[in-house]
Order: sequence, then C-alpha cells, then structure tokens
Amino acid sequence: NKQSCQDKGATALLSKPPSNHHLLIISKMEDKLERVNKRLKDARDDLDKHLDKAQTEEKRLQDKLHDIDERKRQCAAANGDVNVSDDDLIEINAGGKIIAARRGVLCQLKGTKLEALFSGRWEQKLQRDSSGRIFLDVNPKAFQAIVDWLNVLAISSEEEHKKRMPTVNEENNHLLKHQMALFVGGDFETKTMNCLFGNSNLPNAANNSASPLFVGGETREGGSRMVAEIIGAIKEKWGTLKELEADISSLEESFLKEEQFIETFVGGEGETSDIVTLNVSGTIMATQRASLQVIEDSVLAQQFDNTKWTEQSNRPNVMEWTPDEVAQWVKGINDVPEEVSQLFIENEIRGSELFALDKEGLKMLGVKRVGTICLLSDAICALKREANEDAVTLIEHSPYCFGKILDYLRLKRLHSINLLAEKPALPSFSEDKRAMFETVVRYYFPGESSKLILNERKSAPPSGFSFGGVELYPPSNGFGRPSPLQAQGPRPIFGHAAAPAPSFAFGIDPRGAVFD
Repeated sequence: NKQSCQDKGATALLSKPPSNHHLLIISKMEDKLERVNKRLKDARDDLDKHLDKAQTEEKRLQDKLHDIDERKRQCAAANGDVNVSDDDLIEINAGGKIIAARRGVLCQLKGTKLEALFSGRWEQKLQRDSSGRIFLDVNPKAFQAIVDWLNVLAISSEEEHKKRMPTVNEENNHLLKHQMALFVGGDFETKTMNCLFGNSNLPNAANNSASPLFVGGETREGGSRMVAEIIGAIKEKWGTLKELEADISSLEESFLKEEQFIETFVGGEGETSDIVTLNVSGTIMATQRASLQVIEDSVLAQQFDNTKWTEQSNRPNVMEWTPDEVAQWVKGINDVPEEVSQLFIENEIRGSELFALDKEGLKMLGVKRVGTICLLSDAICALKREANEDAVTLIEHSPYCFGKILDYLRLKRLHSINLLAEKPALPSFSEDKRAMFETVVRYYFPGESSKLILNERKSAPPSGFSFGGVELYPPSNGFGRPSPLQAQGPRPIFGHAAAPAPSFAFGIDPRGAVFD
C-alpha cells in the first residue's frame, strides 16, 4: 500500500504543467545551445574555408613545380638527353685529370650550377675532349676534393653533413673557394644544407603564425587540447607551404640562369674555346685556349693566337669529309684496288659514316676480298685514333710553377666573363719556389705584364754573373739564361716557335757549369 501511494504521488507530480521557472531555464538552455551551435558552424565553415585555401595554395605550388619539371624535360629534349639515370657513370676531364662519378652523386645539390652541368639537360652543349669526356677548365685537385666531398655526402647523415666540407691543402684553399662559389654558390655551406635538407633560414613551420586563419587569434588559456592541436597543425601547414614556395622560387630562378651559365662557362662571347692539352715537363694539363689568352700581349697569348694554334692543331677533320674526300683517302691506302674507292662515292659515304663502318659494313658496301676488307678496317681504326688524338704542346718548365700560372689565368678568365664575383687573388706559392716561379712568370709575361701575376717586392734587381771582374752576360733569370727583358722572344716550344728564339751568351750558371 505504501508503494502504491508513492507511485500515485509521482504520477501526479509529473502530470503537473512545468512552472515558469522551469520554462525559463529550458528557454535559456535552448538559446545558449543555438548560439554555441552557430559558433561551431561558423568556426567549422571558417576552418573549411581556410583549409580549402591552403589546399588551393598547395595545388598551385604543385602545378608550379610540375611546370618547372616540364620545362626542364623540354630543355633536355632540345639540348640534352631525356633518358639519363642517376646511375650513369660520368667521366670528366678536369684540367687534364680524368675524374669519374655517378650522375646522382654529382646532381644531389638541386638548383646549383653543379646539378645543371651534369643533369643531362645540356649534354649537347657541354664541351668535350677528343675522347668524349665532359671538359671543365678548372684546377683538378680542387675539383677532385669537391667530388670526394659529394661522394661522402651521398652516404652521410644530416648531422655528419654539418661537420664536413671539402678540403685541400692551404696553397689550394683559394682555388677550392672559387670553385665552390662557381658550382654551388657564394654561401656554399648554407646552400648545401638547404639543398639537402630544406631551407633552414625560414621560420620554423610549427611556430609560424602567418596562417591567415589565426592572425591575432590565439587559443585562450584553458582551451581544449584538441583545438590547440588543430591550430598547431594548420600553422604547420602554412609554414610548410611558405617553405615550399621559397624552394620553388629558388629552383625557378636557378633554372632561368642555367642556359646563360652553360653558354658562358663553355665559351664566353667572342672567346676561343678550343681545348689545349699541355705536356708540362711530363705532367699533362688541359685548358681552354681562351684562358691562355686572357692576358693580352703575353708570350702565351701570342703562342696560342689563331694563326699559331691552327698550325699546332692541324689534324684531319674526318667528321666533315665529303664522299669525294673519303674516296680520295681510300685511294691512298696501300694495296687497296682503286676501284674500291668508287664504292664509297656510289654509296655516298661521308666522314662521319666512315668511322661507323666495320667489316660487315664494308661487305654490305660491296667490298668482297677478305684481304681488302682487313686492310680497310685497319686503316679506318688508325684514322680514328689519329683524329681523336689531342694535339699536345710541350711546356719545358716546372709543373708547379706553370700550374700556378694556369690556375690564376683560369680564375681571371672566369672573373672577366662575370662567372666569379670575387676578383682572384695573386698566386700563392711556397717560399722555396719563389725564385723559380718569378723566373717563369717573367719569361711568359715580360715587362709590365708580369705585375699582373707577381706581387712585386721592393728589392734590388738581380745582377749578372762575372768572372775576374768582367760581366759575362746581362742580368740573368737565375738559371744561366738572359732575362726575357733582354731576350728577343720566347724559346720555341714543341717545334712551334711563337717568336724568334733568344741568342744565349757564354757564361757560368749558378752551379758553376760552363755553357753556351
């Protein structure tokens, strides 16, 4: 009975209409929920709007990056090779030294001149030696140090990268510095880190407050962790997009400058870009003829001017032979019947096609006798070797001294065509080589021109040797030779006299030996 009474009381209570107080509470709750729901909807719409804006910006940057890649592909199709691979082995003739590396190693610093050179986009424009290797007119020791460094970068962690930069001995430090500025960029340490791991100079993405959604709108103290996570993620998104835009702009700018760099580096306007191979007392060096001519009126500039260089590099240009010239060459091969030469005219075989002919090709041409085929095959191989051989010029001086001069001339040329911003310093050398170096410089750069290379010191000029109080010959260069200032001209080199040879006087050299 007690339970029954309680149930009847509860039913009666529930059946009563709500009081005004209760209605007021419900109304306030509904208004508050409506306002909160509207705020949530507005916040969600605002969030969606800015997420869409970020997504649109991301797509724009991706399209821009795709456009750059497409322009690079078109450039490779026109000037290079679209089928290159990171595993391609690249052989480089760096100033006479052969250096080999994988394409992927050489191209890992994206957006640099180094990457442009070996990317494959400019294969047809790069200068090559007679063996088809890419030629770079640079100091080989410094470039080898850069390649060694790149090999290490390819297998190192980010922390290890920061501890390593290419190194050479102190005498060659300035050469390495100039090469790094040329191929990587002025601030090459920062540039390297940015190329490998992104732009570290930009604001930290996670702390970037440049998001258009949250300018002036930080989370309130005590706000939910979820909201803070959303805000942090969106800030990071906009920070990353900002970094990406900076990287893409840098890539675009470097690509626009690529062709100009390639054209200028291979051979500046009005320059003679022939490759000159030098045998410097047994040490092989190679350079562009333009580098040897950079100081006008010097002995080197005269020796390698157009007239004398044509005499030195007088090799058969077989690749440009006409069918008649090919046939004339065939007629000159001993024991080959004269009628065989007619086959080359009938089939219109040009010089470029001559090198492609093997024994099967000669048979298809109509040559039937086995002996004649063998004679022709041997003669074609010998002609190919002759055409590919470099014209080597002998330099009878110290490789150390001449190498210093050549390195300076290379840098001076690069500075003159605006590829190096910093004017190259005068050559540095060990003190025990000073006398020899100055002698060689004055030999090739007589008179005032020597001051362009030597850092002249105020000292008395060297006196000549005398015997019994009688001067036997004028002031000498220290090796028993008259100074180039008194000489009529340079010595003939490798049989190609650049100027009349000097007349030597009778005298005694510093070691006491009598000579004439």
